[in-house]
Amino acid sequence: MRGTENNDRPEPDEHIVPVQFVDPSANHDEINAPPSLTPKHTGTIVLSIALFFVVLIVIFVLPRHLQMSPDVSNSEKNEQPSSNQRQTLQPHMSMTEPVFRQTEDAAQLRYENQTQLERALALVVRLETHNVLVWAANDFDQAQGNIKLGEKAYREQRYGDARKYYTAATEKLESIEARLDSVIFEAIEDGFLQLEAKDSTAATKAFNFVLSIQPSHGQAKRGLARAQTLDRVLALINEAEGYERLNNLPAALTRYHEALKLDAEAPSASSAISRIKSIQFETKFQRIMSAGFSAFESNDNTRAKAAFEKAKKLKPQSIAVNEALTQVNNRILANKISKRLVAAIAFEKQEEWDKAGKQFRLAIALDANLDGAENSARRADRRAKLDQQLDTMIGQPHRLGTDAVHAEAQAILKRARSISNPGPILQRQIISLDRSIVIARTPLPVTLVSNSATEVTLYKIGPLGKFDQHSISLIPGQYVVVGKRAGFRDVRVEFKVSPEKQNALITVQCEEKLAFGT
Repeated sequence: MRGTENNDRPEPDEHIVPVQFVDPSANHDEINAPPSLTPKHTGTIVLSIALFFVVLIVIFVLPRHLQMSPDVSNSEKNEQPSSNQRQTLQPHMSMTEPVFRQTEDAAQLRYENQTQLERALALVVRLETHNVLVWAANDFDQAQGNIKLGEKAYREQRYGDARKYYTAATEKLESIEARLDSVIFEAIEDGFLQLEAKDSTAATKAFNFVLSIQPSHGQAKRGLARAQTLDRVLALINEAEGYERLNNLPAALTRYHEALKLDAEAPSASSAISRIKSIQFETKFQRIMSAGFSAFESNDNTRAKAAFEKAKKLKPQSIAVNEALTQVNNRILANKISKRLVAAIAFEKQEEWDKAGKQFRLAIALDANLDGAENSARRADRRAKLDQQLDTMIGQPHRLGTDAVHAEAQAILKRARSISNPGPILQRQIISLDRSIVIARTPLPVTLVSNSATEVTLYKIGPLGKFDQHSISLIPGQYVVVGKRAGFRDVRVEFKVSPEKQNALITVQCEEKLAFGT
């Protein structure tokens, strides 16, 4: 059994070396990003690779040496002990059981050491991808030292000590890895504080430090970009502030915008742009309002309203704008109403009552509470109606001969004569209608001609009998005379009596004989 223990013991030159895993997909530029790896770091990687292969040998090859050697196995197979021999060997076997037990314990310890070492090496690989020597060199070196001490103890078959060293190394590496996020956070925070302090060098250093640990860190990339443009941005802001003091706002605005192009978070640039735009906005507003008031004072209401409406688009809730618009709108409305009233009065003087009434109505549409406008409109409507009635009667004098029309004409004439201060047109209408009424009631001579065989009847007058010629006086108007004769077709004649046609001659006689007449 002692020979078996010798087979379990590693060769004098056997050793365990940490392995460095390198991610083949990693970006070489990022790996080489500042700060660069030191010679000490390169040596660690080589040592780790060698250790990885030793680990493989220990895990997959070494357990085989724990089995019995081929010579011992063959002798056991060839020498089958008799029952007596087994009885004599039994005490001997019981004496060697602790040796086998020790061998099994050693194998378990070696397995635990390999497991612990694998954890430690995995942590080493992860931390080295985050450039650990830059931010935790002492602790990392201490962990590496524990790995080496564990290797030494392992070679010397002090597996318990080896496990302690590997465990200490793993715990140290885990504590380092646990600090990674806080290290990055503090560096990022410091970088942005340096940006606020306008220290581009310190900010660049802080962000480069983060990128050396985590090359893909988004905040660090943005911060570094800002740090690299900080000096130019500050120069532009300084120029902008100078232009602002000189009241050259367009130039200042240009510089602030250039600063924001370089750095969207440029200090004070955004607020300065807002401030300048606010000043420009207020200046523009006041300029428009001044133009509006100037036009208002010049009675240029159209231009004033246009200016105030433009100002309202800039400040819809401005009390000053709304008051100015109210004033100009009131004046425009008053001017429109005045224009309608002036036109209405002018039409009244011209005795164009229909047009006057329309103008009064338009004025009322603009202001329903317009004093006196409604009464004036109704008066104009009455005069327009009277004017139409007078013209109708004067234009149809032949109708005046009938009693009903005559009475109506007299009533119209009476209303016309009741108007105080009649205009020249009304006066002429009164005279004309009065004359038409007189003429309409004055009989005019009319001569009827027949053949002494026709019975003649004049409607409105009555039968006139048979005659060759008959004279009669008729008041102006429309008349119908009918002639009848036995055996002949009746005749009907319509005629008009008017002053324009004096001594009218009307022929009424039946001459067309009927075929069946007697």
